[in-house]
Amino acid sequence: MSDLTLRPSPRSLARATGLLTLLVACKDAPPPAVVAEFDTGPLVPVTTDVRVVEDTAPAWGGTSQWTVGETPTLDLDDPATPFTGLAPVLRLSDGRIVVADGSQQNIRYFDRSGALLRTVGGRNADEGEFHGLGWIGRARGDTVVAYDFVARRFVLYDGKGKFARIAKLRPADDQAFAEPLASFPDGSVLFRVGAPRTPFVGAPGTVVLDSSAYVRFALDGTPQANLGVFPQGQTFGVQVRPGSAPAPFPVPFGTWTAAAVRGDSMLIGTAASFEIASIGPDGTPVGLLRAAIPRAVITPEEASAYTAAALTRLRTGALSMQTPLDSSFIRAIERAPFPARKPAFGQLVVDRTGALWVSEPVTPPAEPTSWTVFGADGAWLGSVATPAGLRIDEIGADYVLGVWRQAHGGERVRSYPLSRGAGS
Repeated sequence: MSDLTLRPSPRSLARATGLLTLLVACKDAPPPAVVAEFDTGPLVPVTTDVRVVEDTAPAWGGTSQWTVGETPTLDLDDPATPFTGLAPVLRLSDGRIVVADGSQQNIRYFDRSGALLRTVGGRNADEGEFHGLGWIGRARGDTVVAYDFVARRFVLYDGKGKFARIAKLRPADDQAFAEPLASFPDGSVLFRVGAPRTPFVGAPGTVVLDSSAYVRFALDGTPQANLGVFPQGQTFGVQVRPGSAPAPFPVPFGTWTAAAVRGDSMLIGTAASFEIASIGPDGTPVGLLRAAIPRAVITPEEASAYTAAALTRLRTGALSMQTPLDSSFIRAIERAPFPARKPAFGQLVVDRTGALWVSEPVTPPAEPTSWTVFGADGAWLGSVATPAGLRIDEIGADYVLGVWRQAHGGERVRSYPLSRGAGS
């Protein structure tokens, strides 16, 4: 693995600032620079202890044997307090749905029919006060683990939804930015850990390859295992206003490392190629999945469409916040550097059966998302489409659960039926 300096997490910056991933130049701007691909070396060393699976074709052929229904079995909102800025949604063992709302800084429990059962947390709660609620996970006995990015702490609720305790996160570097990603079976949490997000190190327009450490933290907030340092993503420096220091922004269509948890192992891939490594509990590579799926070339039409969408959302956001956008900032966005090819994939999700779902790298909001599915043994099964506008947070044996974003920006929690058919 290359020795890379830790840099700001571009995904976290985009979430914190509310800006869409910046995309390539519009047709009236000068041609943007093309980002040279970084040589990061092999994802993991291949030794006799690493089980390598080489997939050349899907077992299902060109026809999907698993299907997600078009009509949701649960379509949940809260008319009294609409959802905005939802963290990953959970379904507990008895069917309860747990929703963490970033706008309200609280957690709401609903029964399987969508009726509100209880609300916990909040900005001024006596127990479990939140100021930066942004993630929830599941521990044993339906314990819910919430993470506050501002207070940098876990807040735990027992299986009945009652406040249990608080634990301060204690990374080795107190200044590091820590982002929770997934829960292990014992409730411990996989974190992506990097340097503080700002300022950008380098001149405006410079492209930097970030890297992050992946660390397993126990629920008392202490580091349990260091699982490795991996290239994270490409950022470039943008001067938001004259005289200001450059801020880091994601490179349009740039590669981005995705990770998930399966059992006591971490699955991780940089999307520089279709390779996904399995890292054991002590940080030792134990598996490598490779599939013969090439990275797609970015077409001019895709570039123009995404640029137009990015600029529209930037202007709309600035108007709503009554914050003018500097013309030089707009030009920097229009001339953003971009790679010649898309990443190999986007999100990784491990379902309740152990199957790995790998999303395509870029999906327009109005189109369904295509997922490449691999069995628990690594066998390439085929493709499954999920509904347009749905962010997948959890996949069970017979359902998919996530957040559906409406055209006006509102959010709803939806569950759709999943049929595994003959390929189950």
